[in-house]
Amino acid sequence: MTKKKTDFIKKVQSLDLNSAIINAFSSVERDIFFEPFFKDKISGFEPIPIGLGEHSDDVAVLAEMINILSPKRGWNLLEVGTGSGYSTAILSTMVKKITSIEFHEKLAIDAKKRLIDNGYFNIKFMAGDCSELDDRAGLFDAAIIHAGCMHSPYSVLNLLKPNGVAVFAMGPIHMQQITFYRNIIKGTDANPFARYKFFNTCNIPPIRGKYGNTGSAIDIFIEKV
Repeated sequence: MTKKKTDFIKKVQSLDLNSAIINAFSSVERDIFFEPFFKDKISGFEPIPIGLGEHSDDVAVLAEMINILSPKRGWNLLEVGTGSGYSTAILSTMVKKITSIEFHEKLAIDAKKRLIDNGYFNIKFMAGDCSELDDRAGLFDAAIIHAGCMHSPYSVLNLLKPNGVAVFAMGPIHMQQITFYRNIIKGTDANPFARYKFFNTCNIPPIRGKYGNTGSAIDIFIEKV
């Protein structure tokens, strides 16, 4: 293990995470997901540019969201925001299957090649935003959204299986909270707010489409690298 990776994992270990998540972070070679120009930033937590004006996740926020989600080995997981593929790689070591969506088709294609070239094969890739997802994408045990939502992202939540869970940031850009949602079966809980739990504040760029008020939706499967 290089010194940069050792330093990075020590920082991850300082967070209040369960051991499975620490192991998942440890198993992924972080430097393969970012340009060599940013090698000095690899051991830090701050977002790193990944092209097209986008940045990687703040690692502390990413780790907290995964910790709240508590991935299970048998899950079929929906990820919104592939980015460089770094978070996708971490999650892929913890679940059975991932469908990962990235707004920018070029980033999605680059992430797909990067992940496949490095042995991550349990991932289906899509390009577009999540505003018009429907059940053609299937139903999921869980979902994670690496973007801020002004309100509940119903197109994603509606694809959860009964008792499926989701984690996302919700609220105005300067008042976001990490939000946990459970798809409680209708009629089993009279209080709809029991479906939600709120955690630490965060500041994540808004999601594309109507949930972030940033544009229209597209939905393109990527079949070729």
